[in-house]
Amino acid sequence: MIRNGNFLLMEKSEFRDWLKQQAVTRPIKTLQVHHTWIPNYTTRKNQDPFKCLEGMRNSHLKQGWVDIGQNFTVLETGQIAYSLGRGLNAIPAGIKGANTNSLCIEIVGNFDIGGDKMTEEQKDSVVHLYACLAEKLNITVDTNHIVYHHWFDLNTGKRIDY
Repeated sequence: MIRNGNFLLMEKSEFRDWLKQQAVTRPIKTLQVHHTWIPNYTTRKNQDPFKCLEGMRNSHLKQGWVDIGQNFTVLETGQIAYSLGRGLNAIPAGIKGANTNSLCIEIVGNFDIGGDKMTEEQKDSVVHLYACLAEKLNITVDTNHIVYHHWFDLNTGKRIDY
């Protein structure tokens, strides 16, 4: 586990034990699924993970947000980054109108058609992270509680499903 600037970077193997030690003081009922588009695997190639995370944070700050939008980020290496400025007890800036009782998880990569193909390390960490969060927070594993951001209208925040 490495702390650098505004982030804590951990291996998948460290995540469950770390999460067990965290106090959650707000109700969390949903886990959001996001992917970055940019940065993607090409723009991230050989880039320091903290430089990537700070780049996303700076982009969000320039948009007027108080910090990076997401609570967690999963890198293509399988490493899991926790935002110290947007921790478990901070409401994310993930889905307009649907953030209050949510955590936002950002998966680095452009997974649109023709984009990146998720690495096995990243897949394993994504599944592990959601499983650990669902266990810790007693969240039902279904599409009402683990939600994809494009299932919501970008302007109204109303769930529309595609």
